[in-house]
Amino acid sequence: MRIKVALALLLGLGSMPVHGQLPHILGNWQLNVAASRLPGPAPRMHVRRYSLAEDGTLVGLAVVVDARGNPSFLQFAANPDGKDYPEFDARSAAQYLIDGSAPPGTYAETPVDSHTVDWVDKFQGRVTGQGRKWVSADGQTLSITAVFTNERNEEQEFLFVFDRL
Repeated sequence: MRIKVALALLLGLGSMPVHGQLPHILGNWQLNVAASRLPGPAPRMHVRRYSLAEDGTLVGLAVVVDARGNPSFLQFAANPDGKDYPEFDARSAAQYLIDGSAPPGTYAETPVDSHTVDWVDKFQGRVTGQGRKWVSADGQTLSITAVFTNERNEEQEFLFVFDRL
């Protein structure tokens, strides 16, 4: 009986995340407009939060108030395995609440190293954005490169730099 209890405790501890295994991106981040490269007007506010669900899934939330004062958000829950996961914005979240329909947007990320992931956004299966996210060695800066493609197949490049809150 003691062996079973010890084994259960050992297996349970082995499944708990150790500090070194937690994603460096976890926490709250605020856009540093001066350090970023944005092709258009800067948003009034852009904050992000990355957390882990109980099962270890990464949950990302971005809240933005654009230059004209219009609020928006994006939210996903994804594993770092390169697979597409649903990504909600205000419109798709409302539609989901109304009729249960899946959002047309997806998010995927693939690890590069312990501080870096490559990411891809799709809309109705078509790649609309992709880039790289990385956290600085001191853990205080999150940088995101992004290339977004519009309906006319025109690309816009961004560099978002966030400071840890």
